[in-house]
Amino acid sequence: MPTLPGEGREAYLLFRVDDRLLHGQVTLGWGLRLGPKRYLIADDALAGDPITRRLYEAMTPEGSSTEVTSLVSLALGDDPAASVRRTILLVRDLAGAAHLLRAGVPGPLNLGGIHAHPGAVEILPFLHLDPDELRLALELIEEGYELEARELPEAESISGEALRARLAEAV
Repeated sequence: MPTLPGEGREAYLLFRVDDRLLHGQVTLGWGLRLGPKRYLIADDALAGDPITRRLYEAMTPEGSSTEVTSLVSLALGDDPAASVRRTILLVRDLAGAAHLLRAGVPGPLNLGGIHAHPGAVEILPFLHLDPDELRLALELIEEGYELEARELPEAESISGEALRARLAEAV
């Protein structure tokens, strides 16, 4: 793993790319399994939209909290409640996740919900990547970051060479 600024940061229970951010699959599937105290959403658009942000905060399961921050703030180490352990970190897209990884936010990175969008090919039923995203995912693997494709905790994790091969096949 490369030496990065911010090395030594606390790892998250789950660092997940999911274009829907916080929803039932995250709160019920992953949340019931991992027992987070906090969901942290790093998303520039949501951080700048107080009304939508309040909707996400209202969806938070009892016993946990949801906080929203910008990608830049989190990359700079400004975690609004860094002292809260047991956090699930959610980002909307692979580019945002790559920015955070390269800034020192610890992985592994879960590719859990990148759905069909223009120019994307299906890698797995829950993972669709366009050519730029494919190249970026392969770059991250080459740089030594750990990526896994897994929709739910009880599903098979595809990582390492198996994931790299699937991505390379789609390029």
